Amino acid sequence: MVKHTSISILKFLFMSSLLLSIAPSTEPCHPIDYKVLHEIQESMGSTPALVSAFNLANDCCNGRALLCDSNGRVTFFSASKGNTSTQIPSSISQLEYLQAFEFMYSPIYGSLPSTLTKLKYLTVIRVSGTNLNFTIPSFLGNMTNLASIDLSSNSLNGPIPSFLGKLVGLASLDLSNNHLSGQIPQSLGYCKALGSLDFSNNQLTGDVPKSLGQLDMEYVALGSNQLTGDASHLFQSNTGTLYLYSNRFAFNFSNVNVGSYLAYFDMSNNLVYGGFPPSIINTLFEIINVSNNRLCGPIPEDGTLEQFQADDFANNSCLCGRPLPPCSGS
Repeated sequence: MVKHTSISILKFLFMSSLLLSIAPSTEPCHPIDYKVLHEIQESMGSTPALVSAFNLANDCCNGRALLCDSNGRVTFFSASKGNTSTQIPSSISQLEYLQAFEFMYSPIYGSLPSTLTKLKYLTVIRVSGTNLNFTIPSFLGNMTNLASIDLSSNSLNGPIPSFLGKLVGLASLDLSNNHLSGQIPQSLGYCKALGSLDFSNNQLTGDVPKSLGQLDMEYVALGSNQLTGDASHLFQSNTGTLYLYSNRFAFNFSNVNVGSYLAYFDMSNNLVYGGFPPSIINTLFEIINVSNNRLCGPIPEDGTLEQFQADDFANNSCLCGRPLPPCSGS
């Protein structure tokens, strides 16, 4: 299987664009927020990111883990690589001007505090690489200002809830590398701003809702689940990354309209049949892997497909042509 190097790059670029909108401050930290941050530090212990932020006397706005607005109110909060087993403190909701927060790679347990609903300016939640073990809480469906939710690489369980469809301004949703089960909800089609979706490495089942095909998503990752049926509606004109690998998708690839912007494509280890569609010769792939399917017929000689390895096309019904052995009679 190919290494999906574009995932972290795209996530970094998306988060960077959001955080660039939060201008750093030259003003000292507001005393109200300074007091709250001390309370958070005491409850979380020796988290390196917080310690570095508080090494500056009475000024939290110049720390590496915090950003403030022009009035010294904290707008971005980051805690990562902690070594204390603790919960996300509910007092974070007292940072009333907070727009984005992240807890990364720390032994945090429990769930998200329901007090987050008090943060009327909050647009970004990023909690990844922790020990959180919970079903996605219903109060998230009421936080309609959210633009990005990243709960990847935790131990979330249960279904992906339909109430996420209420978040019509949601642009990025990453629930990858968890233990989520059940079907992808049809209601996500109401999230018209959704451009990046990652549900890979879970235990999802059933068909992918047709409503997702009505969204203009640039990044879609559904690999390593137990999804079935037709996924051809996910091939959109502006999609740049499409990962469908290691499921049980079954559809006729010959009828798919592959967009010219599709650069990272992996549908290996499925039950996809047919041949390569004519539209594929207009696509300049950086990564392609269609191995271990039921594809048949010649690999198009035009385009960029010849530059890839035979392993990227191997173990199909009767694919032939470079980089595989030549077709019979040629």
